[in-house]
Amino acid sequence: MKIKRLSMILAFAFLMLPNAKPLHAQAQAQGAKLYADNCAYCHGADGKGSRGPAIATMPHTIALSDAALLSVLQNGQGSMPSFPDQSAAELNSIVRYLRTLQRGTGPAPTTALPGDPAAGKTLFYGDAHCSNCHMVSGQGGFMAPDLTAYGQSHGAEDIGKAITSPNAQLSAASRVVEVQTRGGEKLSGLVRNEDNLSLTLQTRDGRYHFLTRSNLTTVNYTDHSLMPADYATRLTQKQIADIESFLILSGRNAPSDGPPQGRRRRAN
Repeated sequence: MKIKRLSMILAFAFLMLPNAKPLHAQAQAQGAKLYADNCAYCHGADGKGSRGPAIATMPHTIALSDAALLSVLQNGQGSMPSFPDQSAAELNSIVRYLRTLQRGTGPAPTTALPGDPAAGKTLFYGDAHCSNCHMVSGQGGFMAPDLTAYGQSHGAEDIGKAITSPNAQLSAASRVVEVQTRGGEKLSGLVRNEDNLSLTLQTRDGRYHFLTRSNLTTVNYTDHSLMPADYATRLTQKQIADIESFLILSGRNAPSDGPPQGRRRRAN
């Protein structure tokens, strides 16, 4: 009885500590950090896709067991690498965090489109210049995320906000970085890889620049993406609704396991 009472007192004292957290909360925080460090660059901070598929909303991924997801993380799959530096416990925390992202998500419901998808496609590949950076169904640019399946997990309101306020929720992968070398050369683009010693920058022309930090005099991480910030005034509400409709329809027609793989090409 004394031992039981002592255990209860110790447990209560632990909960009263200012920095004490329930174990499940600690695991959740660990999973969120590991996901952000290892997965968000490709799959998006919300799991709804970026350069990789939308693992928070894809029916195939949602249907996988925890053990199957753990196996993918341990062994890799397709173009996705394995994570040999992470322990099984750490990978399991990523799986548990992914499950929290998947709760309440799913493909966008089949509702009436807000505009004309044909007109939106014309704008996307024409006057709005979206295809300069984005690709849909294998056509377009490759500087920014593939939007083929974007409409599977984003409704008209979300798409409209992304068009008119592109820097409101800016991810690290989309942020423009400006550098200057010791020789005076100035470059601006997106970071594709970086560590303490080097930085790989892709400029708007598609070229990759492999730079050593010792040869850089300045590295400026801006607060904006490559996407124009004036679409709210440049485009009419109808034009924005048309682009929303094009992306939603594209998402409905896209494979559930992500955008089609194939040669990247620009639209004619």
